[in-house]
Amino acid sequence: MITAGRFCRLSAIAVSLCMLAGCVPIAMLEPAEVVAGLSDLILHPDTTCEELRARFGLDLEIVNNPAEAGLSYEEVRIPIDETKTLRAWYMPTEGDLGTVIVSMGDAGSMACYLYTAKLLYSNGWSVVMYDYEGFGGSDGPPTLYALSRDLRAVIDWTRAATGRDQVTLMGMSLGSIPSIALAVQYPEAVNAVVLDSPIALRRQIFRFGFLVGGQSAPLVNRLSSDLLSDDLMSGLHQPLLIFAHGRDFISDPASVELLFERASGPKQLVMFPTLGHSSGQFYATGYYVQYLTDFLMRVWTGYDFAAAGE
Repeated sequence: MITAGRFCRLSAIAVSLCMLAGCVPIAMLEPAEVVAGLSDLILHPDTTCEELRARFGLDLEIVNNPAEAGLSYEEVRIPIDETKTLRAWYMPTEGDLGTVIVSMGDAGSMACYLYTAKLLYSNGWSVVMYDYEGFGGSDGPPTLYALSRDLRAVIDWTRAATGRDQVTLMGMSLGSIPSIALAVQYPEAVNAVVLDSPIALRRQIFRFGFLVGGQSAPLVNRLSSDLLSDDLMSGLHQPLLIFAHGRDFISDPASVELLFERASGPKQLVMFPTLGHSSGQFYATGYYVQYLTDFLMRVWTGYDFAAAGE
């Protein structure tokens, strides 16, 4: 699901950083300047769901809230500091097999990702979704720095609201970054992780190092460790399910396999060899749902992954 236009936009990171700093070496920039440049290029909160549908050629229903998609929900505001809150949707099911927090991609609002929520909800899993800071109905400016802070606040709210000690995290593309970080940093609250087209940011920066004039190392050194999933994966011990796509240009198979190999707990990798970025759920829905629900059922019924040799 990657387009030439999207690649050009990501390639422009090097140009933007150069412009921000007056073309001084990246090593001379403050970390905040680097993250600001990356945030401007990577995060696109103003993208509409119609634009996303057209970009990826998906025949999806455009809705504004879960009710329009046939899902019962409650809209809540989750505080992230004294002045800002996140908008979140809580979608509890009657059977309530378990609770999954979905972290979305880099564009649009959470309404654009309700297809994923509906797959979970229709199979008995309660869902929490949220807009990142500066996205949709959430306060503040959009920034990569806020990804982990936002998810931590959502996890704490969800545990309090549901009375459950743990939740499952599901990260879509960009959403994989905070999902991995919080699973590692907050293991007592996270029982499992699902990643769809996860981002290995360190590897991606070195992969496209020619775009930053060979300054990949100083660029990575200016980033918070929370953003570098490649470095964090060895600390992820919970059960892990990854969906990968053979024609994915951004989350290329080698990058996804690197993340998978570094994860230290029970793990499963599902590859859709002929599909692009995050498209398995749309074009191979039956298989996607089967793997997803089987994994979640094992997690939430106390299946012993270690004893089964997984």
